[in-house]
Amino acid sequence: MKSGLRHIGLFLVSTSCLFSAQALAVDAEAEFKKAMAEREKGNLDESIVIFQSILSQEPALHRARLELAVAYYRSTRFEEAESQAKKVLNEPNTPPAVRLSIIAFLAKIKSERKRFEKVGSTYRTSVSAGYLHDTNVNVGPNSDVINLGTSTLRLAAGSTPQSDGAITLTGTFNYSYQTGKVVNVGGKSAAVLWQSQASIYSKQYQELSEFNLDVVSASTGLAFVAPGYWRSNISLQLDSIELGSDSLAFYTTLLPSVTWQLNKTTDLSINGSLADRDFKQSNDQGRDSFYKSVGVTLGKRLMKGKVALQAGLTFFNEDAKNDRFSRDGAKLFLGANWNAWKNGLLYATFSERDSKHDDPEPLFNEKRDERETKFLVGFRHQFSGDYLNKWVLKGSYKNTDNASNIDIFKYDREVTSVTFSRSF
Repeated sequence: MKSGLRHIGLFLVSTSCLFSAQALAVDAEAEFKKAMAEREKGNLDESIVIFQSILSQEPALHRARLELAVAYYRSTRFEEAESQAKKVLNEPNTPPAVRLSIIAFLAKIKSERKRFEKVGSTYRTSVSAGYLHDTNVNVGPNSDVINLGTSTLRLAAGSTPQSDGAITLTGTFNYSYQTGKVVNVGGKSAAVLWQSQASIYSKQYQELSEFNLDVVSASTGLAFVAPGYWRSNISLQLDSIELGSDSLAFYTTLLPSVTWQLNKTTDLSINGSLADRDFKQSNDQGRDSFYKSVGVTLGKRLMKGKVALQAGLTFFNEDAKNDRFSRDGAKLFLGANWNAWKNGLLYATFSERDSKHDDPEPLFNEKRDERETKFLVGFRHQFSGDYLNKWVLKGSYKNTDNASNIDIFKYDREVTSVTFSRSF
């Protein structure tokens, strides 16, 4: 949509030329040029203020009024754009050629407004199946000999790293309802949507079934979209987690976020999370917690969109019933995508999470101080043709290294996976 808004500038070339006979005072001319420059830089609010100032002194300056109408149009304030354009159209002195341009402009406003305020629902279902190999299913420590101050502890074989393969299955249903409602925030009109999602994920190990994982998730909430400028949403998500054959936890999470399109290739996002984590097993009751986080992410597209880069920083706090599980920390994230071939993508991510716990661990008399480092590389390819059309093949390798000041929490883990998926 933003590209279409830019192209409306072609309409002004003719109308401004036709109104060039309208002489401007030196100061007004300077202000007019400033307003045009601000508009072309994307500073629409500033441009609108300047045009309004000019018109407050010279209400009959139709050249400025039409430029103001375009500024309103580009900021998706369609009603104001239509009002300003009609004022010029209804003037008896408006030349016939300009009238034709204004009529075309009004038709464009009507078309965009109709699309913007459209009411309707969209549905999308996706399924996937895959296989993975995990070198440390039970997240066993790097060593079977654990230091306990002046003494040592040797772990049983079942507590050291165990590897296994697993089948993964995923099903997701997405629903989006465009309400037809529009809100104006910061001079930009935003469409209001209601978005919901439900998903099921299952990971079934071949031998170590006690570590099988099943997650059922559902989320719903409002989204606001000002195309080409910003988007925001706030959703409530519920997660039911089972480990083995037992209920492990139930999470209730509020997820607000907002993303600004700084320019055609750069986005800035702020994301938050507020989660109530309720653990079900008796030996986990001290882990019940309230988790909070806030993060900022910067995204950049290069080479005409073939390459995308991301960098993010998140700060978090988890307040648990038992302070040995309470922690504070920060997470750094770096990512890159490359459209390396037709319908194909290569990607890589790196993350590092530092966390410090509030109370000492029993037996060790030390507070956990950890640094978790993750590195992921992978590919994605979408098939086309008669048989595999729109099916997607994904493959990835992930390495996790958790460094801790307490030996029993040090571990390495490698997960290699391949999945086959399809959206309908």
